[in-house]
Amino acid sequence: MAETPEQRLHDALASWVADPDGGPAELIDAACAALAGGLDSPALRDLAGTSARDSTWGLRELAERVLQELDIPLPGRIPPGYYAAPGGGITRRPGVDSLRLAVAPTPDEARGFQVLVHVNGVEMTAAGAGLGMDPFDLLIPDNRLVATAEPHTVPIARCGCGVYGCGSTDVTIVRDGDLVHWEWRLEVPMPHGVSFPAEQYDAEIARVSADHSWETPVRTAGRYVLTNLDHTHLRTHGLRADWATNDYRDPELFCVALGCEEYQVFLYTPWRGRSPEVLSREVCAALALPPEQWTVSWHAIRPANTEPPSIAGPSWQRRQLW
Repeated sequence: MAETPEQRLHDALASWVADPDGGPAELIDAACAALAGGLDSPALRDLAGTSARDSTWGLRELAERVLQELDIPLPGRIPPGYYAAPGGGITRRPGVDSLRLAVAPTPDEARGFQVLVHVNGVEMTAAGAGLGMDPFDLLIPDNRLVATAEPHTVPIARCGCGVYGCGSTDVTIVRDGDLVHWEWRLEVPMPHGVSFPAEQYDAEIARVSADHSWETPVRTAGRYVLTNLDHTHLRTHGLRADWATNDYRDPELFCVALGCEEYQVFLYTPWRGRSPEVLSREVCAALALPPEQWTVSWHAIRPANTEPPSIAGPSWQRRQLW
């Protein structure tokens, strides 16, 4: 989709409002480009004649007057999937983009796997925060990329160090009839959102959800556990499943971590040469019991807290992580 001068003005103001320390140079450049592209208004001429070295006092008010004179919505008032149209107002973004997802090892393989996001044949996570999200954070147990009529925002890329938050790229996803729109957030890989034909988008989401060819036995066991656990039973006791993988100290022990605001709870299960399917069934059966019957370790989030959780039974043991 070609960016309109109107949209560039809108985005430049939104960017400067979000990060005023970055300076108004992009906003002034957008005003100059709009004039050169045929747009005109008194406030636009004033904005184009401003220097980035001038005082920025009153500049936001001037820029907002530009948008009003040109019938361009103010930042935050363009719904997902739409853009500032030539001549003013907004128009729906055409569904001309394509999506392909792939799960691949991270570059050093020590951080596991990442979900690579290709839009129009270009990989986006490297262009964003740097590294794709772990599939367990994005696809398992539920595919968070599924599009609904209610917009929702999901992480799509993390810092190259492997930590989301150190560097972050998000997308807001919304289904709009026969289209699915993505709007980039935080460290954006491209200057505008993208829109996919809903049929093509849904087919790709279903395909990647069903593709487990990348999995190691440990990942397969983790998927079975996170998918088949009785999450309602856990929530009844104030717990959630955080992760399921081998213990970092002993690859012969499979560990499931449960969490809440105050505690972490760890269930360890030996592999004993069993398949992921058999192991996962034992794990799920153990956690389907009442918590007081579990044989687990617990850890308090606050080190000063030495009391076990109220749901603890006689086989709960305290684990010191530091």
